[in-house]
Amino acid sequence: MSKRKFSNSLNSQMLRMSLIPLSLMTIIIISVSISGLYQLVTAKTREELIRDAQLAKYVFDEVYVGDYWAEDADNDGEIEMYKGEQRINGDSTMVDDLAEMLEIDISVFYDDVRLITTLKDDYGNRAIGTSASVIVKKDVMDTGESKFYSNVLVYDKKSYAYYSPLRSEDGSISGMIAVSRSQESVNQEMLQYVFPIGISCILTALLMGYIMVYFNRKLAARISKMDKYMNSLADGNFEMEMPRELMLEDDEIKHLANDGKRMAKAIQTLVEFDALTGLNNRRFADKKLEDIRIRSVEAGIKYCICISDIDFFKKVNDTFGHEMGDYVLKMVADKLKNGMVGKGIAARWGGEEFLLIFENRELDIARRELEIIMDEVRTIWVPDSDRQITMSFGLTALEPGETVDEALSRADGNLYVAKESGRNQIICK
Repeated sequence: MSKRKFSNSLNSQMLRMSLIPLSLMTIIIISVSISGLYQLVTAKTREELIRDAQLAKYVFDEVYVGDYWAEDADNDGEIEMYKGEQRINGDSTMVDDLAEMLEIDISVFYDDVRLITTLKDDYGNRAIGTSASVIVKKDVMDTGESKFYSNVLVYDKKSYAYYSPLRSEDGSISGMIAVSRSQESVNQEMLQYVFPIGISCILTALLMGYIMVYFNRKLAARISKMDKYMNSLADGNFEMEMPRELMLEDDEIKHLANDGKRMAKAIQTLVEFDALTGLNNRRFADKKLEDIRIRSVEAGIKYCICISDIDFFKKVNDTFGHEMGDYVLKMVADKLKNGMVGKGIAARWGGEEFLLIFENRELDIARRELEIIMDEVRTIWVPDSDRQITMSFGLTALEPGETVDEALSRADGNLYVAKESGRNQIICK
């Protein structure tokens, strides 16, 4: 008996009864999931941009001191922007590095005009001198309130953007700082979630309600941990331990948490370390000096402070060029850093000057250890020349109860005597 083919077989009906509702439910779940994901990504992007704007403000305030102001001093049409006494536009390396780490664009406005920005056109030209939109100026500068935009044109690109006013010490608004991400990049990030959600919906449509509740709660808890962790980093708590919950799954959140830790380390490096030599910078050294002053009083620990200077460094620059000068600075820094292991710290004090802090040392012991370091420095020669590198040192002990400035002044005076009386020596008083 031949098999009969039905135009509307029970098998096909059951298949339709199963697949059509399941397909509709999957479509609805996917649609709802995508809508919710869009809202989540928008909210997450808003939080990140707010945090990034706060972080950018923090970096500017830590690196530069004072109010924002601008002028065209040379009448050449190029406006110089300052924070306190330091010019902050013209060299965008720090802003570019920060923007690259955070994967955003950063602009700093004086009034409503961009004077610092990472925004570029197709030819690599920065959007310097362009103005904020009238709406942004009205919403932010006129009201003094920060504003988030989920669909705004930033240099002809649809973007998510957050604008925050910059205030002077008297409370007046001098400009704005803006951080933005293009909608395209955010949408690409969102696509990473859409595909697995679609596959999961197709494979597990009947169980999706339970699965979504379970995983959404788990995801929300981890996002909350991530938010608290990132906020702590944005507040400058670079040593905070990463919550264990963020490391349970090998996913984007773990990746973001690791990126946040690396970002914090990079920001800490920018703030506390000298980029050329790798030594701690003067800002860190100033904090360290105040710390040892307190410890010398409270715990009775003895410290010695030394200000040192490379002899005839200007001649090295003038004769062999600044690249060779940078090489010499790095070589000297390596000698000082290695020589201070187990004894204290070495920091770049400025230019060719270095600060050495000897911990728990009497003055005569610090001098003997410093003589070893000085001998190590003497082993440095300018390549392919007969010029030997030497240094002069002004060493002194930090007396209990005296200020850091008093000790530094005495060390600086000793350095002056060392240089005036022949260089390549240690003056210790």
